[in-house]
Amino acid sequence: MQKRKILIIGQEEILNTTGGTIKVFFDFCNMLYSNNFNIEGIFYSKFEASIITKYKVVNLYSYYDGKKSYSDALNQYIEEKVPQLIIFFFPYLYVNARLNKKFDSIKRVLMFHSRPDFYFASDKKVSNKLQKYYINTTSQILFPEYKNLLPEFIKNTNVIYIPNASEKRDEVINTDIEHRKIIYLSRIDCRKGQDFLIKSFSLISKKYSDWTIDIYGQSQPPNYMAKLNSLVKELKLENQILFKGITTNVYKTFLDYDFCVFPSYFEGTPLGLLEAQSMGLPAIGFKGCTGVSNLIEDNINGFLTEENYDEFARKIETLILDSNLRKSMSKEAILSSQKYDKSLIYPMWKDFINDLLDDKPVKLLTKNVTFKYKPFSIKKIVNLSKEKYSFKDIIFSVKNDYCCSTPRKIYCILGIKFKVRIRYGTKAGINSFTDI
Repeated sequence: MQKRKILIIGQEEILNTTGGTIKVFFDFCNMLYSNNFNIEGIFYSKFEASIITKYKVVNLYSYYDGKKSYSDALNQYIEEKVPQLIIFFFPYLYVNARLNKKFDSIKRVLMFHSRPDFYFASDKKVSNKLQKYYINTTSQILFPEYKNLLPEFIKNTNVIYIPNASEKRDEVINTDIEHRKIIYLSRIDCRKGQDFLIKSFSLISKKYSDWTIDIYGQSQPPNYMAKLNSLVKELKLENQILFKGITTNVYKTFLDYDFCVFPSYFEGTPLGLLEAQSMGLPAIGFKGCTGVSNLIEDNINGFLTEENYDEFARKIETLILDSNLRKSMSKEAILSSQKYDKSLIYPMWKDFINDLLDDKPVKLLTKNVTFKYKPFSIKKIVNLSKEKYSFKDIIFSVKNDYCCSTPRKIYCILGIKFKVRIRYGTKAGINSFTDI
């Protein structure tokens, strides 16, 4: 039987960015390849690097010698390869593809890796543009509640719920050992709440001067990292708040900690949190962050709080003081993480894709599931990432920012902002995602 050909369209930053979505992309490709699909990972980038995989990974920019735009290159590649299915990792990739009408018969899947409403709120034109090309498509969301956040034209068509996957760990934290260390692990970003964490911990830091919080993650954008460093100095927490950069072995790193903190405002399925739970780390997060409040069960495997410095600090203090509570929550964290084990999630993808390509009924999400906690407003999340300018800045200033993980230089001249795309570094390294 001939293998079914699938094109998986990923973000251009897979070459020079770390993070959960990049890992999900290659895990997803590996999973489909292992299940006997003929898959190709597709992206479009002027930034070159070698990627070692068991399956084909194609940079369309290089494939056509830089002579075609993303849309033209992808449309020609589809015509040449004739896939049975195209999977887009983000709405903007689907919109910018501008697929030709002659490909309407090719089935498509659109993945939403975060709150769906964020993609449309951050660029209000995306919804109208997407609706134009949204044909023969099934959308995938990470939690059933996210269906409420989809535009009507998607909500009223085929929507499936398949969460991101984790994996059961043979080695977990030893709760009999107290390290007096707390971990935060995710991208360093203004929507991730590291500034809130620092201010909250400062309320109890003197009482627990032998406890530290280690913050791991890639800095995006750089000016936010500078703000965090200034805040640490201002609050005299240099010996208790430590920035550790990127870890190359997440699971081994978790073994040295007692619990984790995750004060994000915005998440899809936070892999850093899910991985921490699989290792037995209790966690503290916000009720209003949809991805976090779906993983943390309040008072069972961790704590959920309002966006309140005192309340968050009290929960940190509770876990510092109560080792027995940490032990019981550790067991519950491991159990709850197993609902997202690869052995359960990957068969869902395999069955869905086979049924879709066989024109069999697929398991669609039909129920309307409401949020247990009121989510943070999407306006708040969008505004968190906006640059703030003083009167002096408005006359002339240059700042760094990120847009869809792409580094950009922002020039502000007489109140008018100009975004210029930039690259940090000149050459990416060789990345092996074969065995992730």
